[in-house]
Amino acid sequence: MAFRMLLVLGLMSAPILPAAHGQIVLTYPGIPRFDAGTQFTAIQFKGPVAAGNLGIGLHFGYNFNSYLSLESNVNVFHLASGGQQELPAPAAFFGPRIGYTSREAGIYLKVLPGFIHFPRESDQMATPLNPSTHFALDTGVVLLRYFPNHFYVRFDGGATIVNYGSGAFPDPVSGQRVNLGVRGAPSFALGVGLHF
Repeated sequence: MAFRMLLVLGLMSAPILPAAHGQIVLTYPGIPRFDAGTQFTAIQFKGPVAAGNLGIGLHFGYNFNSYLSLESNVNVFHLASGGQQELPAPAAFFGPRIGYTSREAGIYLKVLPGFIHFPRESDQMATPLNPSTHFALDTGVVLLRYFPNHFYVRFDGGATIVNYGSGAFPDPVSGQRVNLGVRGAPSFALGVGLHF
């Protein structure tokens, strides 16, 4: 009985399907919409935190169209300077990346506001910062190479600009007091991941 009903419905809808098919338009520009993966990062801080090292992180991107994307990333750097123990410094950023996306590659400028957290005074940093969480801006260029098997390779380079706030710190070389203020740190990342 069920088979007969399906057969009758199928035969009745057969003339309707070609007309409906002509009205359905699927728009897919062919660019990857989502990309997510991991990255290895390097940064060299200057100013009150004169340290740098390698870190690891995660990134996620969403392409609205061929020119505008949103990106977020979270990194953890292991800072060490002057024989101190290595201490973690996490950073998180979210914001736009503007450029061009094709099926094979993407090139973007990024401006990602976020925060970075330095170890506290009790963690034996040479220059204690209070508070230890600071507003930061991750700027630079992102290059993505998309492969047909949903794999991609990514490189970004630029500067992480940190607002250390007001106040001053003693310069370890000259001994003079230097204002904290806003300082840039060169940063680079190499990542891999999947796109859909």
